[in-house]
Amino acid sequence: MKLLELHILQSFPVTCLNRDDVGAPKSAIFGGSSRARVSSQCWKRAIREKAKELDESHFSANRTRYIVARLQDALKKEECAEDKCAQYALLLADAIGKADDKKEGAVKTLLFFSPNEFEAIAEAFLSIENLGSLDEKQLKKAAEKARKKVKTNEKVKDAADVSIFGRMVADDHSLMMEGAGMFAHALSTHKVSTEIDFFSAVDDMAPEDSEGAGHIGTLEFNSACYYRYIALNLDLLKDTNHLGHFSDEEFKVVLDAFIRASILAVPGARKNSMMGFNPPEYVLGTIREGQPISLANAFETPVPAKGKGFVEPSIQALEEKVQWMEKTYGLNSIIKKIIPEVGINELCEELVANV
Repeated sequence: MKLLELHILQSFPVTCLNRDDVGAPKSAIFGGSSRARVSSQCWKRAIREKAKELDESHFSANRTRYIVARLQDALKKEECAEDKCAQYALLLADAIGKADDKKEGAVKTLLFFSPNEFEAIAEAFLSIENLGSLDEKQLKKAAEKARKKVKTNEKVKDAADVSIFGRMVADDHSLMMEGAGMFAHALSTHKVSTEIDFFSAVDDMAPEDSEGAGHIGTLEFNSACYYRYIALNLDLLKDTNHLGHFSDEEFKVVLDAFIRASILAVPGARKNSMMGFNPPEYVLGTIREGQPISLANAFETPVPAKGKGFVEPSIQALEEKVQWMEKTYGLNSIIKKIIPEVGINELCEELVANV
């Protein structure tokens, strides 16, 4: 397996990047100590949204239940008869995700599709012979046949995110896509305790003789230096079910956007009140052959600050772990680049050039 790997150290003061069901920062026990945690799902969404911002032509998929309108647009683009669009869109939506009778325009399952994929399904459906003369039962079978064309259609150029992040469709395994990307939960490199912020809000229009705040409450937060691990199975990403129909240049553009998004994306929780927009202090990017290997065990013993903060000792612990892995298991890389030894542009250029 040929892999692109990113090992990231990123420090955040006073944030709540990923909340649990009671609004507290997520946490985990690792090495017998309480750690701050950000779930892989949370950071994956942030990366997906950032990749779309950087390269919307290849990262255009959306996760939604409201697909009927999307299918109608796709049918119109394929010059479907105006009086048939609504009927056909409902048939295709039902074939893909089972129409929801309680929510107009929606299906029962949250789906992850790109505009080109909807267009491929619409094109396949409208190309069926004698479509206008088919009865309802035959039209349903035609819709089911059309949905299976999405994976083999080389016109689909805007679903790199589906190939990287994967797609789960429980009712139809033919639409499932194994994601080429692998994402570990982000864990703090050191012991972390959640803290509580008491706040009050002033009522600007309160009577002069009134006392007290207009509103009081509490928020939970932490501060932590996180280790993040991201890997990309390049062999899987290049196969015929994923991006095998992309040119070499298109493939490189996708990789560049993904690497940049993985480094720069930050979950948006409480982005206005706590401003968690801190870029990584350290990034180790590699291309190598073998299985994915997280270096989280570099921090199994919590890193001590010793008056120097957590970034510097975390970098030292990670680099010592890399050296140990190279010596013990021959974990050698085709290329290895490190931020801040190089800037993000050079790191991306070098990694992409060696794929």
